[in-house]
Amino acid sequence: MPTIENFATVSYTSGGVAATKNSNLAEIELDSSLGFSKATLGTTYSSGSPVTYVLSVTNNSTATVTELTVTDDLGTFTEGATELTPLTFLSPALLLINGQDSTALLTTDATSTSAVVFTFPSLAPGETANIIYNATPNSYAPLVQASTITNSATLQSNSDCADGEASTTVTVSSAADIEVIKSMCPNPVVCGDTITYTVKIYNYGNIDAEDVVLTDTFNPAPTNITVSRNGVILTPDTYTYTDGTLTVPVQATAGDTVPAATFVRNPETGEVTTIPGLVEYVISGTI
Repeated sequence: MPTIENFATVSYTSGGVAATKNSNLAEIELDSSLGFSKATLGTTYSSGSPVTYVLSVTNNSTATVTELTVTDDLGTFTEGATELTPLTFLSPALLLINGQDSTALLTTDATSTSAVVFTFPSLAPGETANIIYNATPNSYAPLVQASTITNSATLQSNSDCADGEASTTVTVSSAADIEVIKSMCPNPVVCGDTITYTVKIYNYGNIDAEDVVLTDTFNPAPTNITVSRNGVILTPDTYTYTDGTLTVPVQATAGDTVPAATFVRNPETGEVTTIPGLVEYVISGTI
């Protein structure tokens, strides 16, 4: 907030000589007549999942404030010499004034990728305006465990005494994100020949997937099977195969682990590439 500075000057004569004397410099802070805050619904984010933000403006003065403008930076930060914006605004935004839908009064300018600007005409004494909008973490959002996005906004109006700044921070979710891809070869296969099933378990999350157990039921069931994990042949005591159903590893032991993904930021574009962790099982047998 701005500071009010003031000093006084006294002029006088002493023995017929004119003189002046300045007082000390007095300072006070000028508080805004508007209360301004920013919050999220939830405290975490994940890639591609919208985050809901709430910008709140309260008129604490005795006069109507007009020409209100809120500029939100969508979490823009600098990486090296590159400015990156990790959030993408999702239209439309909503405006509630004292809980009543006033969206018709709200103008939204999202032409810039690094900020979104909201304007509305006025706020009477005692009224509270809430601007509610969603933003999606994009390819610039950091995904390494414990990463954060700090999103800041500034408030301006027709009065120098009615402005403000606010920010809020969300932390990336710590979770495994599993995708399973299965394939078979050859195609076609002749009865009596060898068929090979490949099961790839990808982890796109930022922590390991633990206690992983693969269950696969084959019909028709191949015989004389071999099972490998990441190219290493498994011994029969590390899995079960009964009536065409494979379970690996055996449930009596600890499950498998699919490692967390690796996240690499391109030094030129700033975009984050996800390299998933991978465990690959290959099952071969006579069909």
